[in-house]
Amino acid sequence: MGVIHFIDEFRALHARARQGQLGETEKPAYFAAREQFAKAMLSAQGLMLDGAEARKHYRVAHQLPVELQMAYGNVWTNTLDISAGGFSVALPHAVDTKERPSALLQLPNGIALAGRVRVAAQFQRADKHRASFAFLDLTERESEMLEGFLIDFALERVGIVPP
Repeated sequence: MGVIHFIDEFRALHARARQGQLGETEKPAYFAAREQFAKAMLSAQGLMLDGAEARKHYRVAHQLPVELQMAYGNVWTNTLDISAGGFSVALPHAVDTKERPSALLQLPNGIALAGRVRVAAQFQRADKHRASFAFLDLTERESEMLEGFLIDFALERVGIVPP
């Protein structure tokens, strides 16, 4: 199966999944195709590394509003990129890596994801700090909503549309 054919079939299967129209016998095929799509995205992004450097989730560059409740006060910002595992933001200064702030992330469909996050990485560029946060306690339902949004966005960005 070619890439375009796979994406066309996956797009249709994903649309049906998002509408709750998959039968029980179709769900395993959908989850397998979703995993294959995620691996293809990781590979395309050059993120399929080995060992400690390996990434579990592909990222999409997308600005979503996020509120972080830090020890020094609330910070309102936008994500630089987001994945099923977490997100990155620009902050005015470094973050204590031991801190576990609360985050409120707004998805475009009006759904808000709330939970604690931990600092996964951070570095300074010029006068800005980029901090990456990993989700600690998203529910399975919230994870599915986030994954659905990420797939929707990634499929849109792939630019291959059905004939």
